[in-house]
Amino acid sequence: MKPLRLVRRGIARRRAGGGEHAPRFITTPAVLEQIQREVAYAAETGSHLRVAGRGHTRAPMCRCDDGLLQLSRFTGLEEVDAVHGIVWVRAGTRMAQLARELAGYGMMLPTLGWPGNESIGGAVSIGSYGLGTGDNRHACPVVGLRMIGADGALFSIGAQEARLPVARVSLGTLGVLTHVGLRCVPATHMRARVARGSLSAALKRVEATRAHDYVEWYWHAHGDDIRIRTIDRRPRRPPSQRGRPLDSGAARLRSAALRLADALPQVSRRLPRRLIPERARVPKDVDAAYSWQLFADSSLGSLGYALPVSELGDVLESLGGVMRALDPRDRVLLRVRYICADDGALSPAYGQETAVVHLTAAEGAREHAEAAGEIFDRAGARPLWSMPVEHHAADLAARFPLWEDFATLRADLDPRGLFLNDYLAGLFGVSEP
Repeated sequence: MKPLRLVRRGIARRRAGGGEHAPRFITTPAVLEQIQREVAYAAETGSHLRVAGRGHTRAPMCRCDDGLLQLSRFTGLEEVDAVHGIVWVRAGTRMAQLARELAGYGMMLPTLGWPGNESIGGAVSIGSYGLGTGDNRHACPVVGLRMIGADGALFSIGAQEARLPVARVSLGTLGVLTHVGLRCVPATHMRARVARGSLSAALKRVEATRAHDYVEWYWHAHGDDIRIRTIDRRPRRPPSQRGRPLDSGAARLRSAALRLADALPQVSRRLPRRLIPERARVPKDVDAAYSWQLFADSSLGSLGYALPVSELGDVLESLGGVMRALDPRDRVLLRVRYICADDGALSPAYGQETAVVHLTAAEGAREHAEAAGEIFDRAGARPLWSMPVEHHAADLAARFPLWEDFATLRADLDPRGLFLNDYLAGLFGVSEP
């Protein structure tokens, strides 16, 4: 069976986390049957197949010398149950598009922190499905998955199946994720506020973060000063009573400036203290209709870790001491966010209330980054899948209690490794991808 090629054949150079590669073909299917044909063709020819999202990850998840699927044309809502607040969305849908379509039904996702340019399939596959505390007792809104398996057949994993927590964060290794079922809540406005504070107070008053829907703070690994940003849901108000919305002309100008900063990485590396904190310097009271308007499209930081909130204070105390010993100047910037415990087998927040830490080191501060990485590693921090992971399967199994359960499910659904590449084969200890 030959697949239907919708775009160019031959060598195509694509950047997909961690460098350039040259897949033999790239295809952008628009309907489910075309995705099935691509999977069946790869299986028949003994090829490998990876699915590319929007390039949010820095890990080489999508590197493949055989076939690369892009679901940028496979988008939109397919099913909406407004009574129970459940929707099914195609995996290639961007978060900004999804937010607008949900707003038309008076709904929104329960978790905040979704960048607007990220695809829903890519976000779910790496466990980046929003952050938050407050009343988000169920951190993950994913209630079902639909995939095309290694045999080209469509299968579903429903909310009541024991496989769902294991399969939710799959790194794209169980099959081609085509649809995601999401639990939604009634739509509200969000208000973001920024204030100054102290690191010692933030670590002592972790309980206070639960009063907000979202909390993040920025800290240079020297001193005690931090910048805190909180986001809370607010009841919708009549248009005449609303403040300036975030999508005003001034806000669009700020957003364009941030995108320009993202396009100039050499500037952000040289001026981390002055430039990067600007991401948090929004007006003290900002209303937004969509949560993604309050978040940048790319993750801040060259390193990322997830560790229990209870251990955050000790780790940062050690980090601050090492950074001051290495250099009296501010060379490292941290962004810390909180997320509720999750039941996903490969979720960084599995079984524990988690602090997600992104770290950025100034240019020429490589030893600072290496020292910080060693501190987090000794503390048993879990990796963020959007960042390159250097741990082996045995190390990861010690950090994720259900690692072997996932490895078993992956081997059952894809025994030949159709959906693996060299990077993922190394993570799971598979000799031949």
